Amino acid sequence: MKKIFFIIIIAGLLAPSAYAQKVTFSLLNARLENGNVVVDVYATVPSGQTWKAGPTNIRINYYTEPAGFISLIEEDPVINANSNISNNANYGNITSTSILNGGAASLNILLVHQKTAYQFSSGSYWLGSLKFNWTNQSSCIYANFNTGSAVFDDNAALAYGSGWSKVDPLPCIISSIAQIPQEVPTEYYLSQNYPNPFNPQTKIKFSIPKDGFVTLKVFDMLGREVALLVNDFKSTGGYIVDFDGSELSSGIYYYRLESPEFFDVKKMILIK
Repeated sequence: MKKIFFIIIIAGLLAPSAYAQKVTFSLLNARLENGNVVVDVYATVPSGQTWKAGPTNIRINYYTEPAGFISLIEEDPVINANSNISNNANYGNITSTSILNGGAASLNILLVHQKTAYQFSSGSYWLGSLKFNWTNQSSCIYANFNTGSAVFDDNAALAYGSGWSKVDPLPCIISSIAQIPQEVPTEYYLSQNYPNPFNPQTKIKFSIPKDGFVTLKVFDMLGREVALLVNDFKSTGGYIVDFDGSELSSGIYYYRLESPEFFDVKKMILIK
């Protein structure tokens, strides 16, 4: 009896680690950009876990009501691809492909054969964005993750419900879409980073109304420069810049956009 009881205890201790969720996927920030619907694919790794992004196909079903007014715009690479797992020595470009006769999109993470997979620690990470052609803006857009997605932790396949999970967006994601102006900017503008707070990656958007030299820098609370994100001549328009705070400690940071005629500073919070 003691031996059986001991085995039961050991089995109970091992079970959580054997079936612990490695990663959860979500769709966020649905919006219009240049007339197309763009939505971001996020991965969240729970506390105490890591996810080594292996050769993965994240599949998302989508449709409109009334039907027939949305189609995926395939991209190679996708916009806003995470540079840790796209277009580097270990990975090909993150791509998007239309599957299931146009009823689903696949976000494809392409780990090169026999290369080392990038390891994500606990936190939320922007993987890349999917772009759709939406021909009837009075139609309602629906999307959900396909449980047949091929998700790998390094070279080990993860099963849905035990190795990976999903958070589907609310019905009719059009309700969360915000129109982004397409006209040429008439003034300088520095947006609040998103997400904020972040861990460890975030996006910073800015607009400039004329061609010129621009810098975008990040500072800690003591005023020390910790990152130089932009230091270049830029043409008139809007820009989105990635910032990765994985080498920094948790805390409050400031980012500053500066040109010969303008500067602005905003605060952001890194939580690990």
